[in-house]
Amino acid sequence: MSKHSTTDPNRWEELQVARLLFGLTAEEQAEYDDSARQMPAEELDPFDTVVANLDVVWSNMPSEPLPEHLRRAIRVRAEQELATKPIVSVAKPTINATATIGVSQYLPWLVSAACLMLAVFTWVSNRPAENAGPDVAQLRAELIAAKEGLVQANWSAGTTPIGNATGDVVWSGPRQQGFMRFRGLPVNTPTKEQYQLWIFDKNQSDKTPIDGGVFDIATSEEVIIPIHAKLRVQDAFMFAVTIEKPGGVVVSSRERLPLLAKVE
Repeated sequence: MSKHSTTDPNRWEELQVARLLFGLTAEEQAEYDDSARQMPAEELDPFDTVVANLDVVWSNMPSEPLPEHLRRAIRVRAEQELATKPIVSVAKPTINATATIGVSQYLPWLVSAACLMLAVFTWVSNRPAENAGPDVAQLRAELIAAKEGLVQANWSAGTTPIGNATGDVVWSGPRQQGFMRFRGLPVNTPTKEQYQLWIFDKNQSDKTPIDGGVFDIATSEEVIIPIHAKLRVQDAFMFAVTIEKPGGVVVSSRERLPLLAKVE
């Protein structure tokens, strides 16, 4: 048996959290295995579930920068949690002191932080890709190469321009598929406002263009975004980007219309 008794709840918590966040040394792993054999199943499952979920999400998570608004929210949450936890001095550090000093005092916060990380990573991995990744770029290239009823137009300043955005839009009527490409379009905060695409069709009133979907911009670098038309587009002749409330609108007032793209 290790010098740390398995009946010591603080030591058990230290080993659980160190295993979750830092990994264990060979000596600590042996101590953990010895303790785990004597612990009720309900004491093991919560931590094992978190570890398993984090492993799966981390290994499968696509590489995408965390949006700044989420980064700020996590930072604020962490500061609030730490402010409520007293700092406890530990006179005799245990093995792997950096990982375990006072760790039992912070166990609830550490587990909450791990779960928060899991939620963020899950959100990122499930979020539709909106950057110029290989898949989206390849799909756009294939659409252009097919030349099936393809229309293409460059973005120009709208009635309320912002920044110096450039790029273009491509759309195929037969395929009902298209992509927007931007560079330099200002980053938006999704909780405050989102961009929304509108498709003007010769067979539809200019007062009610077709909703092409809402989207977000997370970088000033080049991004390629798929178009999600809510209705069938028969003969597109112009595209417009407006700035709307989160989730978009059914009919835009067009008070904020930074970009237009007219098919020549």
